[in-house]
Amino acid sequence: MRNAIHIQVARFFNQHCFAVVLLTLVCLSASGCSLYVMAGKMFFGDPLITCEFTKRTKVDLTEDKKKVLVICSTPESIRSDYPSLNYDLLEQITYRLKRQDIEVMDTGEVATWLDDNGGVWNDVDELAENFEVDYIIHVDIDEFDYREPNSPNLLRGKAFGNVSAYEVMEADGMRRALEVFSSEYTSEYPSHLPVSIEQESPKVFRKKYLDRIADQIGRFFYNYHAGDGI
Repeated sequence: MRNAIHIQVARFFNQHCFAVVLLTLVCLSASGCSLYVMAGKMFFGDPLITCEFTKRTKVDLTEDKKKVLVICSTPESIRSDYPSLNYDLLEQITYRLKRQDIEVMDTGEVATWLDDNGGVWNDVDELAENFEVDYIIHVDIDEFDYREPNSPNLLRGKAFGNVSAYEVMEADGMRRALEVFSSEYTSEYPSHLPVSIEQESPKVFRKKYLDRIADQIGRFFYNYHAGDGI
């Protein structure tokens, strides 16, 4: 009698689990991929994604305790429209790297050196000579705007450029920078429909878009969970 009860209980739980899984699959098929992501987390956890820099160089900037310098550059055509863009990006990217326990050269020191050199630098070896760091991260933005072309009342962020990293090494008694990582960077936000200035002010949207760029560029250099939003 007791064995029969155990069998019935086991059958009940098996049927119940099957029903839960079936219901989950039905919900997923009806509700889109965000639920697939949630289900993946539920069954498999939230996997850690290895950043592109570590994949290519085998260097983990956090674990290996490397000190980095971040520098941003834009062409004159962008600087004339957005004079603070370089420094805004420098601050935001530096903040995100520090939040991941990566040691980063103070933005004030970098800004002071740039001011003392006319706001420009010509060679990454100059930076290697003047700053005691292990790596230099160069963010070069060739195109940037947050307004929809020919639509003054619509906002959409677009950016294009290149992200490079250099290892600083001693050679013949001098410090030199050797490129070890390079990747194109392309961004468009939002990707579907632009945002009306009646929904969000240009100032707020620009800040939000710069934060997004900083998050995306930061992820080249530190690991992150698949479910972490941007």
